Amino acid sequence: MGPYTMDDSALQRENRRVALGRRLLSHGVRTKIIGLLTGLTRNRLETLRRRLGVPGRTRRRGPTPTSLKRFLQEPVERSEGAAFEAICAAFGLPAIERELDLLPAAFISLDYGERLCESYEAYRACHPRTQVALEELIMLRDRLAKADEVELGKCRSCKCLMLVDRYNGGRNCWHCDPGAYREKTRSKDS
Repeated sequence: MGPYTMDDSALQRENRRVALGRRLLSHGVRTKIIGLLTGLTRNRLETLRRRLGVPGRTRRRGPTPTSLKRFLQEPVERSEGAAFEAICAAFGLPAIERELDLLPAAFISLDYGERLCESYEAYRACHPRTQVALEELIMLRDRLAKADEVELGKCRSCKCLMLVDRYNGGRNCWHCDPGAYREKTRSKDS
């Protein structure tokens, strides 16, 4: 091999990194997280965005979400968050107990990022109208692993899996909470 050629495994790994970067861009993930999951630099990601025609105004900017309010406010979101966690378990995706930017690079692999995208895509297939972004679900998984504010639990009535606020209750799913059910059916009719 000459000094400017790559072996097949290095080329395959680079192709996987770029493909994962494309998938994460299509899911609206911020540059910082894409860089952590793929190892691509900001410049490479900017080139990739330009090639894919991603308009700058559609990109998410600023810090990643840290509040669980979205998941704990309504029974529908509590059920959706639990559904994502169950899908991640089915895909064999381990929970990360620390934020991504604090983890050693060796822990985050391309395989992890690819399975994360597969889990999110399966989740979107089950909940096509969801407004929950992949970044928010990554944060939710982190917080579930810490078990500081939220945990997986069961509905008081029907025993379905749902997120439970450890401090403020909210132990009914949207099927069993009449107010939430009316709101859900009203939004479908609109």
